[in-house]
Amino acid sequence: MNKKPIKKNSSSKKKKTTHKIDNKKVDKWVWVALAVVVITTFFIYFKAISFNLLYSWDDCDYVTNNDHIRSLQWVNIKLFFSSFYIDNYHPLTMLFYAFDYKIGSSQPWVFHLNNILLHIINTYLVFVLIRKISPENIMVALITAAFFAVHPMHVESVAWVSERKDVLYSLFFLLSLIMYFDYNKNQKLKYLIFAGAFFVLSCLSKSAAVILPLVMLLIDYYVKRKLSFKMIAEKIPFFAVSLVFGLVAVHSQKGALSMAPNMTIIEHVSVVTYSFMSYILKAFIPLNLSAVYTYPVQLGSTLPIMYYLSVLCVGLLLFFVIYSLRWGKDVVFGFLFFIITIILVLQFVQVGATAMSERYTYIPYIGIFFMIGKLFTYLSDLKVSYKRVSIAILVLGFITFSIIADARVSKWENDDTLFSDVITKFPNSYISYNNRGVYYVEYYANNLFINDNSKKDMYIKKGITDFEKAIIFAYSPGEKGDANNNMGFARYLSGDYKSALSFYEKSIASNPDNGLSYLNRADYYLLYEANTLYANDNIKKEMCLRKAVMDYEKAIKLKLYSKKEVSAYSNLGGAKCALGDFESAINDFDKALSIDKNYAALYFNRGYAKFSLKNYKGALDDYNKAIELNPKDANAIRSRDMVKTILGNTTPVKPSLNNN
Repeated sequence: MNKKPIKKNSSSKKKKTTHKIDNKKVDKWVWVALAVVVITTFFIYFKAISFNLLYSWDDCDYVTNNDHIRSLQWVNIKLFFSSFYIDNYHPLTMLFYAFDYKIGSSQPWVFHLNNILLHIINTYLVFVLIRKISPENIMVALITAAFFAVHPMHVESVAWVSERKDVLYSLFFLLSLIMYFDYNKNQKLKYLIFAGAFFVLSCLSKSAAVILPLVMLLIDYYVKRKLSFKMIAEKIPFFAVSLVFGLVAVHSQKGALSMAPNMTIIEHVSVVTYSFMSYILKAFIPLNLSAVYTYPVQLGSTLPIMYYLSVLCVGLLLFFVIYSLRWGKDVVFGFLFFIITIILVLQFVQVGATAMSERYTYIPYIGIFFMIGKLFTYLSDLKVSYKRVSIAILVLGFITFSIIADARVSKWENDDTLFSDVITKFPNSYISYNNRGVYYVEYYANNLFINDNSKKDMYIKKGITDFEKAIIFAYSPGEKGDANNNMGFARYLSGDYKSALSFYEKSIASNPDNGLSYLNRADYYLLYEANTLYANDNIKKEMCLRKAVMDYEKAIKLKLYSKKEVSAYSNLGGAKCALGDFESAINDFDKALSIDKNYAALYFNRGYAKFSLKNYKGALDDYNKAIELNPKDANAIRSRDMVKTILGNTTPVKPSLNNN
């Protein structure tokens, strides 16, 4: 039987053409939506550009008091790669701080702006990564990127300059995954090499990147790549890098281990599972957010019932995830992405003084937002009305998250606004009372209002009140040591010297490795007892000077940031001058000047020591340098004239020491 040839339906071409046009329209709409996300994100964080750096929480150590970032000299770059900063190893992050300083000196806006720009770039990279992982529907990528951009739990990573390591490691982390996905698709070695290079850069930015090889295996699972020797062998270099940086991270975190409270096994499991469930809950309901989440005050007795129930909740959640496999791999992939990237910070090994931190969700929440995007596509395919309702809910969620995030950014304006907010939510927060007290005492009382006795006294009293509570709520010996040291400094400023000494000694008893406690006690012996209380009693004065020398030397052996180290060497030299040990004093002044070459008082005091050893030419050079740095220094001018007189063979008047 002859069959008639089938005519090609011209309408099929039209349909295909129309379909392509529709895709272009969809793509155009998505790019517009992505632009709206980026613009919204920038406006949420824009106010942070005008914020100062935090005075009492990490920013001071990373930026404000860190002389290493002030110059891009090779010696400083080597320090970045060979030193730990605040119990962390992230040399690339420190290098980026140095670039920021090069651009805008110490202007805070540069550091804030670069954090914001990195976050916006990361938002786009999230979009690209999810677009590759889920190419069948671009809305999954848009939803994931949109919630990543404006989620309130991410404010800490962006608005806090110290969390540059978060946004920076994430940049390279995402780039590495994108390159690995391209390698998975094309099997071209160059993509794997790029993935490896970005992985190393990510690890150099923050040690949290070490889990990337596990995420690579997760991607293999999701794209149904067959298990093979090649698949395992290609990841061996990645796991080797993870091992190296993991060991470095463990070594760097030794100091933070002392800040964690002691817990029983049951308490430990309950706290970990409660924190885990809190992270998931706050992904959907980001309320009662805080820069600090304290451990429960009931440690050592009976915890609140929700801590114990959280163990059951985690079990039910795991059951649901496994059960979801009958519908596909989407839920398993999103959940495993979340758990793999957050597992290192779930406090299985207790590090630091907080039970959880919002910044830890920066990368992990990508997994949760991916599941939300997949749920949208599932509902959209079921019914048109479901799609409309889903879009309305997603838009409402985006707007709500944006409003909450905008309010959260304002809390990071300064130490007072930030830690006062924490205290309203966690009245037992040691960190918040301690840090707010430091801000009141060191910034307001000892800096901004140093010449306004009324305001100075007011902020000292506020600081003392906060330190009293910090001492009560301190969990660990390290925390008690810090709080007692800060209380001693506040008491010293208030003129209650005996009380100050008592708190310094309590601090040293709690934490013998706290260099600041020895430094402050040494200042007490030198500046108060030797130079004031026993100024006319040579025997007691000498005894106090020797105590001061011992404490300064002990402080120097322990960890001090550069400005405090300069102060320790400077005052140590002053104490030795008072004891008549001028040669050793000159050596201490030299060490101080090797850290800060623009400290006029150091040249003046070294000039005094050289004068005392009859090195008049050396003294003249130092007095000239002191005057060059501070032309209005009358003491330096008078001392220089005296040296000129003796060099002119006339009778001089001996210059005096400039006590700091």
